[in-house]
Amino acid sequence: MAYCSQRASGHKITRMRPLPFGEALPAGTRLTLFSDDKPDRFFTAINFWMDETSGVALALRGGVPTYQVEDEEGRTHLLIHPPIEEEDEDRWCLWRPDHAGFDSRSIFEAALIEE
Repeated sequence: MAYCSQRASGHKITRMRPLPFGEALPAGTRLTLFSDDKPDRFFTAINFWMDETSGVALALRGGVPTYQVEDEEGRTHLLIHPPIEEEDEDRWCLWRPDHAGFDSRSIFEAALIEE
């Protein structure tokens, strides 16, 4: 279990847990992306799939968990959880379909979901 403080209309502590590889999230689930070198980002899940994904700068084969999420400003992103073979390694890639590609600001080290 993890605890994360989030500001809402006051100060609130929300019970959260790590999002494991390939777990399907129901629409409306709140999640937070973390990284040591950038601010936390907050999202709401819209959809989940593990089928092929393609776009202008993106082509993924089946078996890669992909979440369609909405940020706090109402923008839609794809959150991709690529498999990494190294133990204790986890990467989350955030991609906006209207952007050309990924950069260092798109990579996060962990994702927590509200329980």
